[in-house]
Amino acid sequence: MKRILPLAIAFVVPILLFSFLGVFPGSASEEEDVDKMIETATTPEDHIKIAEYYEKQAKKMEEKARLHGTLADSYKNRGKPFSGLAKHCSDLSKKYMEAAKDYKTMAMEHMKMAQDMQKQ
Repeated sequence: MKRILPLAIAFVVPILLFSFLGVFPGSASEEEDVDKMIETATTPEDHIKIAEYYEKQAKKMEEKARLHGTLADSYKNRGKPFSGLAKHCSDLSKKYMEAAKDYKTMAMEHMKMAQDMQKQ
């Protein structure tokens, strides 16, 4: 059992770090696409697409927040040796929820821009 824990940590920590940093194939091109959309947005439809991107990102952040919240609870239940990991996961969960809130705000702003453009 004592051998399994270090191995599990060695595999889980890099996965968590990569998921937090968003370093997975395909994520860069989506971000490049939204950057181009933001630079060239001139129609309500453009702003709606950008808002949809931000909503999608908010959902991803909420999923990560839930995952890390669950991990924090699991570590808390394992006792004092795991308290540092519990705090780490709890802190990440809070940061992901803050990021989700920020993405939702950005989505709402772009939806407002689209609505304002449609009124004109």
